Amino acid sequence: MKGRNLLLIAVLTLICLVYLFPIYWTVITSLKTNLEVFTRPPIFFPSQFTLSNFYVSVDVFRAVSQTAVGSIPWMVDSTIIAVVATVVSTFLIAAPAAYSLVRFIRSVWLARLILFMTMIPEAVFVVPFFIIVAKVSLLNTWWGLILVYISFSAPFSTWLLMGFFNDVPKSVEEAAQIDGLSPYQIFYRVSLRLVTPGIIAAVILSFISCWNELLYALVITFTPFPAGAQTVPLFLTSFIIVQKSFAWGGLAAAGVFTMLPTLIMGVFAQRYLARGLTMGSVKG
Repeated sequence: MKGRNLLLIAVLTLICLVYLFPIYWTVITSLKTNLEVFTRPPIFFPSQFTLSNFYVSVDVFRAVSQTAVGSIPWMVDSTIIAVVATVVSTFLIAAPAAYSLVRFIRSVWLARLILFMTMIPEAVFVVPFFIIVAKVSLLNTWWGLILVYISFSAPFSTWLLMGFFNDVPKSVEEAAQIDGLSPYQIFYRVSLRLVTPGIIAAVILSFISCWNELLYALVITFTPFPAGAQTVPLFLTSFIIVQKSFAWGGLAAAGVFTMLPTLIMGVFAQRYLARGLTMGSVKG
């Protein structure tokens, strides 16, 4: 038994290293000099740390925006778009939809259809979404991207939350009904609070998905805040274009800067995220 535990620990450690290595490599590359970045074979630990890559990325960033506050437009756009899309898709669409599917509709085929929608590649809908957003005059706006992101995050969050609402005992809701609560009050005051881990998991995953999305941001937006709605991933691509080459040190520094919000969110909500991804399961 002890040998089996050691083997399990070794395997899990190896898996963790595989997943953590890209983060380590990004951080360590941002602290290397240009000479060490392009050294072959690669250097896994720099002989001399430097913060010049962070200064270069900021200087280039400001050169693109031509403003005194050039370090914040992309972050402002990404934050507002991701937060609004996450709140709307999770609390206003996914949670009520999941509760209705579990308590009232009870259709296995509809649940499978929602799961199928989450499996369709986003690139399939680029042209239709571009035409729709252009027709309603929302190109290069926050609301254009928000509507697109909601259409992808809402089905996933609905599927995730269905398992949690399915695990809520009906006796709890029946007791609340006897106490005089209406169906809406039962949902918001009782059931929604009992699926808090699932809500938090849906919020985190939806926020990360919106924050990292590139394809639709590239197609639908053209300029950053305040004139447009370009997001953080486009900041990284524009950084490469301005440099006229792959400036890996500056790009890694920009990557460290832009991944901090999602990293901090994941660390603080880690226990809720782990619980949320392991408790919910759709029955039937």
